[in-house]
Amino acid sequence: MENLHLSYKEVVHEIPYRNLVLMQRDKIHQIFGDKIKKVKGKDMASRRRQNK
Repeated sequence: MENLHLSYKEVVHEIPYRNLVLMQRDKIHQIFGDKIKKVKGKDMASRRRQNK
């Protein structure tokens, strides 16, 4: 309830439970770690050849 910034009245009387569950699931979450970059097979092969 606090995470979605809703009042008690909205949660108990106005918004159906199913919608609350969906709203909580769809809430934006922070991402941790490194960003994954898509790499083509040709690029990977060329890097391997350079490292040898």
